[in-house]
This record gives sequence, C-alpha cells and structure tokens, in this order.
Amino acid sequence: MTLRSKKPRPLTREDKAYRDDRLFVIATEDTYAPEQYFDIFRDPRVHVRILPTEDGRSAPQHVLTRLDEYVKEFELTEDDERWLMLDTDHWVKPKHIANFNLVCAQATQKRFNLAHSNPCFEIWLLLHVTDLEAGDQFARADEVIQRLKDTLGGYNKRHIDPQHFSLESAAVAVRRAEKLDQPPGNRWPQKTGSHVYQIVKKLLPR
Repeated sequence: MTLRSKKPRPLTREDKAYRDDRLFVIATEDTYAPEQYFDIFRDPRVHVRILPTEDGRSAPQHVLTRLDEYVKEFELTEDDERWLMLDTDHWVKPKHIANFNLVCAQATQKRFNLAHSNPCFEIWLLLHVTDLEAGDQFARADEVIQRLKDTLGGYNKRHIDPQHFSLESAAVAVRRAEKLDQPPGNRWPQKTGSHVYQIVKKLLPR
C-alpha cells in the first residue's frame, strides 16, 4: 500500500454513513459465531466489521496478519478500533504458549486491542444465559459448547439463535465477565472467562 493510496473507510449503510462514525474491526479465528453475534449491535453511527477465518488459516499469527493487512488497506481514523479476538483452548498449551504470547505482544505493539476468551468464544455466549462462579472452570471448548447446548436446548455455531443474545442479555454478560476477570489486566483470561466484554461495553447503548 505504499505506492498507492488506501481505500476509503469501509462503512456499512453508506447512504447514512458519516466521517465521524466509529468503525470496529475485529479479526477472529472463528468462522461463524462472532459475525452472527455482532449483528445484534445496530447503532447507526457504529459499524462493526468482522474478519472471520474463511480459508482454514486460524492460527493466531494468521489472524493477526489478516487484521494487519486490513488496517493497511483502508484509511482508518484514530477513533476506529482494531481488535484481535482469539480462543485460548489450543494456544496456551506448553508447545504453543510462547508463540501465542508473541502474537499478543506484536498486536499490542501495533496498537491493536485484545479480546480473547478462555477456552473459547462460546464462553462469552454462555455468560448471556447463565452466571458462572469463579470455581466454574472449563478446560476445553467442547465442554463449553455442551453446557451451552444443555442451557439453551441446542446450539449450532453456524446458525446461532438471536433471541438468546440481545442487547439486554449482552449487558448482563458484561457484568458477569467483569466479575470473572480477576485480576484484570492480563493479555488473556488466565481462568475461564472472556475479554469480549471489553468490546461489547463500547458497543452497548449508553
């Protein structure tokens, strides 16, 4: 992009978009659930662009590269936000944790925000429909998904049911996630929890 100008900001609803609208760009290793989930946020002055995995390249470095290339391609503003959103279930094991930590450091150096979930994005969805205590720990994504299925009576990440994930339940999930985020300030939740609440707090109506 050094030899030609960047593309204009990719705002949705172009007929009603203004230059002072805010854009949230979120790169995720997931392919289906996050993109559907963030559709619940309909503020006309806030635009959410999800960069899902579509080619199987879901490793943390690939997701970071996808976000970096998008930022270089478009003329974003200082008020626009760039988020890296990963799951920890595969990547914080001994053989991968050094690379995961490196990716987080690289993202922070680029002034990207982090919103990881332990062990997976579905823990954030689960917090919409049930409270978790500090002692409720999930080691694997399949355990979270099974709990979500049991609680909702079914769950399919390709077609999530929007009635379970409203603005009202998102506000509840934020409070629950904040309670679990102890101590705060880590690059990812050290125990079961999700930092997706840090994005959602900014998207909820005030």
